[in-house]
Amino acid sequence: MGHEARQGEFLIGGRVELFRELPEPFERYRLWPKETRVLFEQLGWRTIAAFQTRNAPHLGHEFVIKSALTFTDGVFVNPLVGWKKKGDFTDEAIVRSYEALLTHYFPKGSYVFSVLRAPMYYAGPKEAIHHAIMRKNFGATHFIVGRDHAGVGRYYGPYDAWKAFEEFPDLGVTPLFLREFFYCTKCKAVVNEKICPHDDSARVRISGTEIRRMITQGQRPPDYMMRPEVADVLIAMGERAFI
Repeated sequence: MGHEARQGEFLIGGRVELFRELPEPFERYRLWPKETRVLFEQLGWRTIAAFQTRNAPHLGHEFVIKSALTFTDGVFVNPLVGWKKKGDFTDEAIVRSYEALLTHYFPKGSYVFSVLRAPMYYAGPKEAIHHAIMRKNFGATHFIVGRDHAGVGRYYGPYDAWKAFEEFPDLGVTPLFLREFFYCTKCKAVVNEKICPHDDSARVRISGTEIRRMITQGQRPPDYMMRPEVADVLIAMGERAFI
């Protein structure tokens, strides 16, 4: 009979170390689903649009959120903090830049800001469905599905995630399909293709790559790309703004 068959119910090992979980750096912004559901009820919100992000906000993001806010009671801004690929914004940069945006450009009482401790998988449409289900658990009734949601490079089509939601009509959360916003030199405003009649020659795309380049060089992106208060936060962080 082998030794394994003779071993008793208990095993004795060497010295046991107690591992203590490190404090959550964004604990003040961490809310659990049972907390957000109560909070939304206290605010009197019946319709809540959740916004998923892994980036510092530019004007395109801002206008997407505000578009959703026009027909819901409030928005739940819920960025992921956790593993992301090299070149993405750091968790600190995301949190601090949203603090600046929400403080200066959103009415008080129109939003709830909370972080979600989870990694990015860059799985495109599948991850978009996962993101929606998670926000449903927090109490959201609507979920904003943006351009190239959870995509990476040009692997997915810009609106592939929209098609994925057609396969899951019974998620229990309503997807909001909002087109990409850009600056139109003829409209002289930040618009999208549903409300802008002009062709591409008048449309200035809000480039995340260009914003990163300018930030790393200590330059403020133009006002039609990013709010100055947000840009100043990122410029002050310097290299710490990027992974």
